[in-house]
Amino acid sequence: MLDRYLYADWDEPPGAMDFEETFADLVAQAAEGVETILKREGAGTVPKEAGDPFWEFCVRLYVRAPALVNVLLNYKICVEHGLPLHPTVYYDLAEARKYNLRYPLGELERANNLYRDGVELARAVARLDPGIRGMSESLLRRLPVLVRDFVYTGIRDKYTWRASDPVKIRALADRILSECRPDIVVGAAHGSILPGLLLAEYLGAPLYFIRFSMFKRKDDAPIVSLSDEVFLSSYRDGTALLFDEDVAKGTTLELFERRLAPLFPKRRTASVIRHSGASIRPDFTARTWWE
Repeated sequence: MLDRYLYADWDEPPGAMDFEETFADLVAQAAEGVETILKREGAGTVPKEAGDPFWEFCVRLYVRAPALVNVLLNYKICVEHGLPLHPTVYYDLAEARKYNLRYPLGELERANNLYRDGVELARAVARLDPGIRGMSESLLRRLPVLVRDFVYTGIRDKYTWRASDPVKIRALADRILSECRPDIVVGAAHGSILPGLLLAEYLGAPLYFIRFSMFKRKDDAPIVSLSDEVFLSSYRDGTALLFDEDVAKGTTLELFERRLAPLFPKRRTASVIRHSGASIRPDFTARTWWE
């Protein structure tokens, strides 16, 4: 897995988190990055020197993986809620009334299928899947032009970065597995995507994201569509792990659980980091942050 090549200062987010690329380039880079690492593994040329550019290359691959989910989640939300597709803009859900577009059912089905494939492609990066080339090429062939050409902008986020340390995520997974084995992990996007990729791999569980970004996107509630409810209904009889990477005040995870509770009678909550002043205590936490 990619985690064994991630060496970084986990307190300060790296410059690699700041980037701007088209979605098509990000998909291609994901496959090329995984293949580069696997080739070096096979040839026994993974460097031992701390200053080798290889380590920055691995961090760069890691921090770009969430874009594979984010762009397709945005596309899915636009189609489901009647928002226009734009090559650079994320529209707020409040603008849906302004546009009130209607997409054909085929477009809705395509958006959901591509979104789920985007999650799987991002997971393939995390586990260094040797089959990633076929996955990426299949995805690229099926993308609408506006999605292929969407320009994604990554921005440094210290809270997401601190919660993306593989050591902390592994500790969280161990605590979860000591008590239960989730049938699905459902993360609150966008912040939970990066650590969620590793967490789902450690748990060996399916992974899904619902957008609920109170600070970056000003969402006042999780954006749960009928398509989400239909897909998640197949896990209703199992145990769902509801995940937010960093619980500062606790509002996001509290509202996230409240909205998803009707879908999952059996559920647990988790975060990588819980701040000491948070109003709630997730069922599982890797580390408490004292401030």
